[in-house]
Amino acid sequence: MGFITIKNETFGGEFEFEIPNYVIKMLYFNYFAIELKNRNNLIMDRDIKTLLRDLALGDEKPFKNQLEEIIKTLSNRDHMGFDEKYFQVITLSLLSFAEFYFIDSQPEKNKKYPDILLIGRDDKVPNNYLLELKWIKGKDDYETIRNKGINQVKEYLKLDKVKSIPKLRSFLVIGSKDGVEFIEC
Repeated sequence: MGFITIKNETFGGEFEFEIPNYVIKMLYFNYFAIELKNRNNLIMDRDIKTLLRDLALGDEKPFKNQLEEIIKTLSNRDHMGFDEKYFQVITLSLLSFAEFYFIDSQPEKNKKYPDILLIGRDDKVPNNYLLELKWIKGKDDYETIRNKGINQVKEYLKLDKVKSIPKLRSFLVIGSKDGVEFIEC
């Protein structure tokens, strides 16, 4: 049916898979977002599209607050083994409702991989975004992870392919079971 395709044959008969196209990818992310809401009895304090419009207009706080609300509804057992990739799926699930953005998850830019790029579908979209996500577990040192993330963002911003993106705002997004922090870089 085309929901998943072989990206690469590695070795030993192993394969890497990928979602074949943007439409299928967005369907998956929308599905995850709806499931997150239903299974966790989330009450969206504002319409998700309004949160995303605010983000496009430069106000990341409503989006941050909604992301934080989702993270805080997860149980302690949910947080066992929770890491950056799960944080990224939740973030992408919310972002998938932004019809005015192309969403690029871990695009290769000169052998570097920013976590999320949000690029406006047309010039009317006021802001584009580069988001680098970090997840902090109880044993992790906040300052070390924060500094590493900020340095990663600074390195991405030096790349010609990233420098050429107009109206780009860049954030380190740090998540933990206690909440979410957006640090503009």
